[in-house]
Amino acid sequence: MSSTGLAGAPAAGSRQAVRRAAGLVSGRAAWVLGTAAAAVVLFTCYLLQSRSLPAGSNGGSIALQAWDMLHGNPLLRDWSVANVTFYTTELPQYMLIESFRGLSADVIHVGGAMTYTLLVLLAAFLARGRARGMAGLVRAALAAGIMLAPQLGSGTAILLLGPDHMGTAAPVLAMLLLVDLAGRRWYVPVLVWLLLAWVLVGDELVAITGAIPLAIVCAVRVYQGAVRHREGLRAQWYELPLAAAAILAIPAGLAGIALVKALGGWQTSPLQTSLVSGSTLMSNFRLTGQGLLELFGADPFDAGSGSAVVFAAAHLFGVAVVVWGFCAAVRRFFRRDGIIESVLVTAIVLNVAAFVAIVAATDVLSAKEIGAVLPFGAVLAGRMLGDRALAERAGLALGVVLTGYAAMLGYSAAQPAQAPQYANLTAWLRAHHLTSGVSGFAQANIVTVQSGGAVSLRPVTAQGLYIQAQQWQAKSSWYDPTQRASFLILRSYGAYEVREREAVATFGPPTSTYRFREWTILVWNENIYTHLR
Repeated sequence: MSSTGLAGAPAAGSRQAVRRAAGLVSGRAAWVLGTAAAAVVLFTCYLLQSRSLPAGSNGGSIALQAWDMLHGNPLLRDWSVANVTFYTTELPQYMLIESFRGLSADVIHVGGAMTYTLLVLLAAFLARGRARGMAGLVRAALAAGIMLAPQLGSGTAILLLGPDHMGTAAPVLAMLLLVDLAGRRWYVPVLVWLLLAWVLVGDELVAITGAIPLAIVCAVRVYQGAVRHREGLRAQWYELPLAAAAILAIPAGLAGIALVKALGGWQTSPLQTSLVSGSTLMSNFRLTGQGLLELFGADPFDAGSGSAVVFAAAHLFGVAVVVWGFCAAVRRFFRRDGIIESVLVTAIVLNVAAFVAIVAATDVLSAKEIGAVLPFGAVLAGRMLGDRALAERAGLALGVVLTGYAAMLGYSAAQPAQAPQYANLTAWLRAHHLTSGVSGFAQANIVTVQSGGAVSLRPVTAQGLYIQAQQWQAKSSWYDPTQRASFLILRSYGAYEVREREAVATFGPPTSTYRFREWTILVWNENIYTHLR
């Protein structure tokens, strides 16, 4: 009997190992399938919600740049772009979309929905971290739930519409996920350096939201180990290279920008940075508070209808949870096992402080500069409070809240789609065979994108009494006198507009004048590019 028992033991152990392996595979398969299904549903809802606002010329500019890159201009030669180039972030994304869909205003909506879907999923996985089973699910659900339902109106414009700093938060989350899951491996600092330097070429804000926070936290860990615990620098073999990688990514990224410019690629205007003071500082404090509420879908000032007020009030739960998680992470800042939480806390503080002290905020849409606070705060909530919610059996309450947020997302996705800005103007121009002209920036690039390039409307600006080519979000070769333009669109209100007296002073009296809604269209029988100053 004893020999039979001994013979059966290995077989039983093998069966248990097989069951454990099968359970592990099935668990991973469930996560993969669940993530794929969630991605499809979220992308669909966010795309529909994004279409509830019209796309404009800011997004149209990026769409035109991506289109130019697709058609043989990878360095964007002759382009003067915005201070944020998106060259290594959204521009490759737009190129991918346009390779399938062509040039259209919907590219802007698809790009916004893709970016936000990726942010929600990355935040969920980073919040989950190394936790598995129900604990990991609760942490992921809490983070994703806080981000689930962006507010209609300004919240949609900030989070779901055009390329902006929100897209830069995605590679930062991916970098932190690598640090969290890969562990103390030699190659992690190398990959962190490459990723941060790559992203900085497209958006220098990553220095504040990614590189500097990581360097600060690693420096604190080195000090704790080498000085307070007397472990010596050799024991800091991981933190020291990681801090160095974060810092060295900044000059590497700046060198990448200089290289593109030296090779004849895009040019940018110098980024103007200075400390604000007086009334601007007070306004920034007010807009920071409102902007943070907008990011988390809890801004009652931007809620037009009764249901929107209810939705905003419901999102105050998410704000409270994030504040709670942030405070809990602050208390644990110096714990050596909490590097991810400490980096997120530092990034939030630096991002908000820079916004208040440097940015001349004009309205709630300026909150795009601190958009990273949303996913970073959601991750902190998931990592710091997910386990607590599970231990205190708060899963039912969490489920009720998330169900409510899902209903809000469904309501937002059901809103009617809006045509791109100036779609009626685009149709009128095509109907009247006016295919090459100029206008203020607000109309120009989005009309060109909306028409798929059938109408070339180029941005111009006024300098004194005369009109000149736009030197921002435009391509200098557009205005070459060998090209031809025959009309100018005027509008009596709004920013970036030119006036009729400036048009006449520059181009002479028009041959024909048309009125269409709020626009005046002046037409000449000659090439007006030859008269641009």
